[in-house]
Amino acid sequence: MTQLDPTILLVDDSAVNLEILSEALSRYNTVSASNGDDAMEIAFSRNKPDLILLDVIMPGIDGYEVCKILKSNEQSKDIPIIFITGQNDSESVLKGFEAGAVDYITKPFNILELKARVKTQLSIKMARDQNQRLMNKIRTVNKKLTDSIEYAQKIQNASLPSDDFLNKVLPEHFILFKPRDIVSGDFYWAEESGDKLIIVSADCTGHGVPGAFMSMFGLAYLHEVVGKNEITQPAEIINELRRIVIESLKQDEGSEVKDGMDISIVSIDKKQQVIEFAGAFNDMLLLRNKDMQIYEADHMPVSIGEINQPYTNYTINYEAGDCIYLYTDGYPSQFGGPNDKKLMQKGFRNLLLENHQYSMKEQGDIYNNFFDMWKGINDQIDDVLVIGIRL
Repeated sequence: MTQLDPTILLVDDSAVNLEILSEALSRYNTVSASNGDDAMEIAFSRNKPDLILLDVIMPGIDGYEVCKILKSNEQSKDIPIIFITGQNDSESVLKGFEAGAVDYITKPFNILELKARVKTQLSIKMARDQNQRLMNKIRTVNKKLTDSIEYAQKIQNASLPSDDFLNKVLPEHFILFKPRDIVSGDFYWAEESGDKLIIVSADCTGHGVPGAFMSMFGLAYLHEVVGKNEITQPAEIINELRRIVIESLKQDEGSEVKDGMDISIVSIDKKQQVIEFAGAFNDMLLLRNKDMQIYEADHMPVSIGEINQPYTNYTINYEAGDCIYLYTDGYPSQFGGPNDKKLMQKGFRNLLLENHQYSMKEQGDIYNNFFDMWKGINDQIDDVLVIGIRL
């Protein structure tokens, strides 16, 4: 016998029955009690048994009541109980199961049947205990991972432009940012360079932790390209980003790692009332007097791709009151609505047309509430980022 052998508590007011049971179950660790009070004291102890064989008719508190008490106590509720009794009528058996027993063995004992039923219940108990240990281990590992990711979220959020900075440099605006997981593969960025204000909306490959890693790369690269190298033309920024991504991630045509990002970049020159735009898969929308102009992005990722031509740079004269929107694909790709379908680009653009006359703050609330209503009980399938700016 080893410390791993199960322990069985035998409870019977008959010394003869306890001896028979102990001998029949000699392969296990057994402890005995001759009444309900002693049985409960053992069951509540530090070295509680793995299984209890419990007599029904005993002096003082009977087996049914002992079973109910054990099942209502946090320390002993998981210990399986088999009733042993001479009362084998259906009413007594039902009463035993209602009290919380898992099985019923009648006296006089059939030793082979007794051993088989005990073995079955112990196997179930050991399997359940093992599952519980594994679940506890998984919960511990999951908590450590979640704690780490939540700390990573703080780092990622600290890397994004602060609200104070955005309110200082941007015109009237809103930013709707809803990561699918704790951390996000979508990110936004803004910077002043000379007379230009650069605004970026980006969607990195993947979401969650892999996407968040790529977003941190993207933020660092933008600081280098715009802040250090003072490149302000959107197309040139994306060209340079693509070069750095391909070089840093050692990408080539046969490379397994082809991660990158879809991006839209706007440069605003307030003095000249001119905006420039370039995009990789992510378009820009300009709304003026209930009319929408779509500036299409190039279908080339910011990574190694089949086509590696220079990106298109749009130059647009804007008027006071014009609204521009940069966004990733998370919002229009969300499943929901009455038919549980994607909103799609058409639905998203119609939503903007219906509401662009409101203030940017009101629009942000409208689009946030609509997204939650549209999604309903569905899971969010991707990170969501929408930036609206009134020029």
